[in-house]
Amino acid sequence: MKQKDRSFSWTRTIYLLVALVLVSLALILLSQGRHLQPLESFANTVFTPIQQAASNVTSTVGGWLDGIGRTNDLEEENKRLRIALDAVTAENARLQETARETQQLQAMVRFQNERPEIQAVQASNIGGDPNGLSETLTIDRGSNASIKVGMAVVSPGGILVGQISAVKADRATVLLLTDISSSIPVATQRGLVPGVLDGQWQKGGNLLMQHIPRDSDVVKNDVLLTSGLGGTFPKGLICGQIFEVRQNDVQMEKQAVAIPMVELNSLENVLVITNGPSK
Repeated sequence: MKQKDRSFSWTRTIYLLVALVLVSLALILLSQGRHLQPLESFANTVFTPIQQAASNVTSTVGGWLDGIGRTNDLEEENKRLRIALDAVTAENARLQETARETQQLQAMVRFQNERPEIQAVQASNIGGDPNGLSETLTIDRGSNASIKVGMAVVSPGGILVGQISAVKADRATVLLLTDISSSIPVATQRGLVPGVLDGQWQKGGNLLMQHIPRDSDVVKNDVLLTSGLGGTFPKGLICGQIFEVRQNDVQMEKQAVAIPMVELNSLENVLVITNGPSK
């Protein structure tokens, strides 16, 4: 039975091959005689749009896949750039902080070299008035560091900031010279014209130099120094600069609006002069 089936299979195969050869020959002859042109035109009409559509779909899918690949590459590159930018930003902040600390140390050294008679303790600003009612700073040094009420407080470069108004063992309060409670004997650097520098912060201002002799030579941009009168502050500390001079025909004295020579509330470190007079 198996031998008979095998012979039948071979016979069918031979017939099929012969039929295919005959059909192929017929198609070649007809094609050479252009008898198949209508059939070819029909085939082109039917299959060309299908081929174009398939080509368009293939192109669109390929472009979409390429777009996905490029998007993924861009996202990875953006991640790398953000990481690099964060690192550069952190390093820049560190360098700026180092530069600021270096400048402050250089200013302290320069001030001490210029005023060798002055002894000072370095302290850090750890806060202001929590109630916002006064112009004060809190520093991290107190009586344990020999700090006393009344001592002058200056910036790292030696510009007057204020004076110690309260002391605890490990901290102290600095009354800034802009507070309305502050009153400092001063004189102009250029002509040594005397006056008193009062704080004006609670009145909406900065500083006001009062009791200036009427006929004295005081002008805008004159620098103000501590005069040393009263024995509270060392003489010659820079504390302000005149912004505007006020006078009328009735008053016997002049007044001058002044501004501090340093940003009082942004100080990170200060020097407390410990060998000056104290209360």
